[in-house]
Amino acid sequence: MIDNKESILKCPVCNLSLNKQEKQYVCINNHSYDIASKGHINLLLANQKNTKEPGDSKEMMEGRRSFLNKGYYHIFSEKLNDVIISNISENTNNILDVGCGEGYFLSRLKESIYEKGTNYNINKEFNFFGVDISKAAVTYATKRDKKINFIVSSNFNLPIMASTIDIIIRNFAPSDELELKRVLKDNGKLIVITPGIQHLYGLKEILYVNARKHEEKITTFLGFKVSQSFEVKYNIDVENAQDIKSLISMTPYYWTIDNAMREKASATTKLSTLLHFNISVYEKC
Repeated sequence: MIDNKESILKCPVCNLSLNKQEKQYVCINNHSYDIASKGHINLLLANQKNTKEPGDSKEMMEGRRSFLNKGYYHIFSEKLNDVIISNISENTNNILDVGCGEGYFLSRLKESIYEKGTNYNINKEFNFFGVDISKAAVTYATKRDKKINFIVSSNFNLPIMASTIDIIIRNFAPSDELELKRVLKDNGKLIVITPGIQHLYGLKEILYVNARKHEEKITTFLGFKVSQSFEVKYNIDVENAQDIKSLISMTPYYWTIDNAMREKASATTKLSTLLHFNISVYEKC
């Protein structure tokens, strides 16, 4: 059976809407994109890649999944879900996570919405979309939750039709503000998570001789204004070397530390560090 259902996804070649068929998405110009056996779709064109396999590697995704599944970020995830749910309106249908990684946060959000409900309609169905440039990340994300629409693509060329998204989540991910504004509805909300000045300072003290706190700065987006701001701070105790290694693999430090730093981290069996997040809610202006 072919359902020919028009989606909010757009063809990366001609920018027209894609129709969902049984095993692929097709636009009216007959550009087609297969739905993978795992359930995701790859809309990343070859000319949008800077490397053969852009984004986080399989090794990094395995570390991230292992660390997150142990609940270290659970408190932050709960607070983030509460903020997002409080910004859901009766007209909210489509929720997009840009830079979704292996799907931990989006999956937990979906579960929280359906468990707690909203102020408007606890029986309402929502459409959840997760975009990441890493094929490994999206593969793991689909394994986590097959009912979420996970897509391999770039945050700088989102495969989403204009003015179709009600809530965008940008959790530590690079993005293009014009693209975010393009896909967001006029009354939509942009939820941005950035590191607080003390985020992972305990880990930095292990890795660096002169550890520095994050800079305190306000993230601005052209065409958006801040309507709400929240801060989440709590300590975690990491009790084994493998979890410390997994934590490093899900941070930017993975790309920048040298072999001496890696050896120092590998010899560390316990870590106490603060997690510090800033959550900002933006509206289009």
